[in-house]
Amino acid sequence: MRSNRWKLTAGLVALLLCHAAQALNPAIRLEDLNRASWSEKDGVPSDIRCMAQTRDGWLWLGTSDGLYRFDGVSFERYPLKRSRIFSLRASDNGDLLISYELEGVQVLHPDGRLTDLVAAGAPTPGPVASMATDREGTLWTASVRGLHRYVNGQWQTMASGIDWATQELSLLVDQYDRVWAANREAVYLYDRSQDKVVRVGGDALHGNLIQSPDGRIWVNSGARVMPVPAPPLGVHLPRQPEFNSAESRTHGQFDRDGNLWALHCPHGLCRLARAGDLATAPIDVAHQADDRLDQPWQLTALTTNSLLEDREGNLWVATQNGLDRFRENKLVPVRIPGPAGSLSTASDTEGRLWAAEWLTRTVWRIAPGAAPVRDPHRSALVVANDRDGALLLAGPRAIERLYHGQSSRIPLPAPEGKPVDLTVLGLLDDGKRLWMASIQTGLMAWDGAAWLPRARFTLPPRIAMSAPGGVGQLWLSHNDGGLSFYDNDQLTRYDISMVGQESGIFPGPQLVVAGERGIAVQRGKQFVLLAPADAAPLRNVTGMTVTPDGDRWLNGAKGVVRIRSADWEASLRQPQLPLVYTVIDAQEGYPGRAAMENRLPTIYNAGNGRLWFRATGGLVTLDTAQLRPNPVKPVVQLLRVATDDRSYPAAARVPLPAGTRNFNIQFTAPGLRKPEGMRFQYFLKGVDQHWQDSGSRRAAFYTNIGPGRYTFSVRAVNEDDMASETVAALQLEIAPTVMQTWWFQLLCVLLAALLLAGWYQYRLKKATAAIAGRLQARMEERTRIARTLHDTFLQSVQTLVLRVYAVLTRLPEGSEPRARLEAILDDADRAIEEGRDQVLLLRSGLDIAQQLNQTGVALAALHSDTQFELATQGAARPLSPPVQDELAAIAQEALRNAFQHARASKVTVRIEYHDDALVLRVADNGRGLDQDEVRKRLQERHFGMVGMRERARYAGAAIDISSAPGQGTVISLKAGAGLCYATDE
Repeated sequence: MRSNRWKLTAGLVALLLCHAAQALNPAIRLEDLNRASWSEKDGVPSDIRCMAQTRDGWLWLGTSDGLYRFDGVSFERYPLKRSRIFSLRASDNGDLLISYELEGVQVLHPDGRLTDLVAAGAPTPGPVASMATDREGTLWTASVRGLHRYVNGQWQTMASGIDWATQELSLLVDQYDRVWAANREAVYLYDRSQDKVVRVGGDALHGNLIQSPDGRIWVNSGARVMPVPAPPLGVHLPRQPEFNSAESRTHGQFDRDGNLWALHCPHGLCRLARAGDLATAPIDVAHQADDRLDQPWQLTALTTNSLLEDREGNLWVATQNGLDRFRENKLVPVRIPGPAGSLSTASDTEGRLWAAEWLTRTVWRIAPGAAPVRDPHRSALVVANDRDGALLLAGPRAIERLYHGQSSRIPLPAPEGKPVDLTVLGLLDDGKRLWMASIQTGLMAWDGAAWLPRARFTLPPRIAMSAPGGVGQLWLSHNDGGLSFYDNDQLTRYDISMVGQESGIFPGPQLVVAGERGIAVQRGKQFVLLAPADAAPLRNVTGMTVTPDGDRWLNGAKGVVRIRSADWEASLRQPQLPLVYTVIDAQEGYPGRAAMENRLPTIYNAGNGRLWFRATGGLVTLDTAQLRPNPVKPVVQLLRVATDDRSYPAAARVPLPAGTRNFNIQFTAPGLRKPEGMRFQYFLKGVDQHWQDSGSRRAAFYTNIGPGRYTFSVRAVNEDDMASETVAALQLEIAPTVMQTWWFQLLCVLLAALLLAGWYQYRLKKATAAIAGRLQARMEERTRIARTLHDTFLQSVQTLVLRVYAVLTRLPEGSEPRARLEAILDDADRAIEEGRDQVLLLRSGLDIAQQLNQTGVALAALHSDTQFELATQGAARPLSPPVQDELAAIAQEALRNAFQHARASKVTVRIEYHDDALVLRVADNGRGLDQDEVRKRLQERHFGMVGMRERARYAGAAIDISSAPGQGTVISLKAGAGLCYATDE
């Protein structure tokens, strides 16, 4: 007992927390509901036997051709081994129960698994006509073989006999977890205490079991609907919210507001408003129905098979030729009998709406939820309101004024003093005068005593549209991009060319003008065009009003436009930002476009949230206070991944073959009320930088995608911006080709590195050879000069010495001439020795250490405050003279700079002889180099450093100059062994 009480309490809490959509408004006639139909040409089979909606939103259709599912956009045949479906039932856990025409029951799980309920023992249920599951998970079935239940893998027979051999079978598990069954003879209730079914009620109770929203059980035999007496319980619970969507019924259903929808009455579809609120009296469906669709054009076929109310409140009717869906439109048509041409609308002081048809001069009184009523005693071309709210009806000879039930008349002017019928085009009261325009008289004004011609006023020569301002004030447009403000015979002109040809002028807290390019708002002495993302719905707006909640409603080229108060204020603050709005268009019952033919306002605001709109297709009404958004959150589902070659079912992980670069991912979110309003966003991690807007498109396309692992996510919002609770996601893994594998790419990198290294070595050898060639040329030139000096000049000097010596030997010893000649010969010998030394220098040169030491010592002698030190490392090796000359010149320049500019206390030269290179460093501990000083010295045409770099480049040596203010300077030279060391040749 405690367990049952807990179950009842839990069920009550679940029902209270459930936010279901509302049923279709019974005040709206069936013919005014939004009806959509599908037939074979749309992909739906023509013999739908049964329907069910699972909790993920799919509408499932059982046919003799198999199982189909529908997401609101497209029908898809679901692959099963058997095709002849007999009945369907959606379980609370998301499973779909499927029974087949011959025999067998299967369970289709949400993840796509299919379970056969194999008969583990006799008897078997046979072809199951109705199914239900109780809270313990027991499956109950009704078939021609009786009532069965499936427990622990076995079928158990609970009732059988000839009474069950009929097609009129049904099962129902109510909100108390009681199991009800019915056949053509009786209704039964399962008694858990006795573990058997007992008969309920008398012989008149038979038919299909249904429930009203209050939880009462009824039987529907088609012709009559009767309540079933039920044992009383202490806790009263309403019907379970998913009762109607779990399975369709062959005779009818109570919708969630208690309206009875019935089939076979005697044919087609009929409705009994609030039938579920009736007491215990039987309902005669055919006679008590207050609305019906029984004409061939009103359904896909008048032979109906089953009916279902889905989670969103839509009604679905399966017929012999297709499928029909009924839902509410936000806009309800006002069906004025006969051809409705150019209308004008206004209200009286009692709040009733009046409409006048210009061509027929017929006057109608219109009330919400009722058919228009023609006033047989009145005719009018135009209706309007004056400043006091009185109703003005303009006839051909007079204007009738109705104010709080009192009628008075204003005679119309008589052209040339002769009374004639005037064709009135419009009326406007500015609080001081009543303006009237007619074809015969043009524009005239009634000042309370007489009609005054237009010439009496300072009006612009051309008037296209008008709207009232303050007392005695008018806003007048001219169809030339201009707008004039008329204030008691004073005119002020404004530019409104940004809207194009004007379509409406709307005074208010902000003056708004509309035209073919959108709407503009007055800001000071200028008008500013608001900038929506898509201006099409704001084109040619002919009506505008504000409801008590501050929202603005416009009547435009695409239908009714709603701009919420916060969005309007935001756009006024920043007109360059896109204006946010929603559109109620033809999909919600808007007939055509905003009316423009008579240039009169096309919106009437009753002040209580009720609006009327004039469109090219007639008059429609909208109760803004009763707008019922769709509260059902969409459930996003991934369907498949398609490549250029094949398609893969969507799963948690989808591997794609190597070489895949282009693919598309298909997804959906079943939404049956307004699927075209479902909007999606998707994101592929690793490719997309942010969420991509898909609009209503249900696929994402990707090209040139490389191998790797990716995560695809998608989310949705329904037509009323209700977002999905979860984001659907799948993992994609694209296998790499051989050329895309990491090891292949690493191999390519290594190969490229080897090629680069080889190319570098080649270039290095070429550069070294070029430098060596230049140095060898210099060396050969020096050798040639040395050889020339030796073979010519020195030999000539030696010959001259010998000739002088021959002369000297003939002179007496001790004579003065001989002494002078001997001195000259000594000088000549020394010159010859110096020449030989120079020849030697040309061939080999001085040791670089000696050269730098001589330079350093000499500079240190001049700069007594600076010490000089030279050190060598490694065994000294002879250098190629040209290289040695260049290196010595660079080092000497560095020494001069250090002694003269560095202000150093010590300058060091270090020569390192390595096997692969010669390294020469000149370092000081002076003030270092400042880049600004370097640039200044370059501007002063001091090119010491530039020359050092040029010499190093010519010698094939690398030079590095490192310095910082206050940290001294180090100049390093490094020359390769192949270039700098002299060979044995």
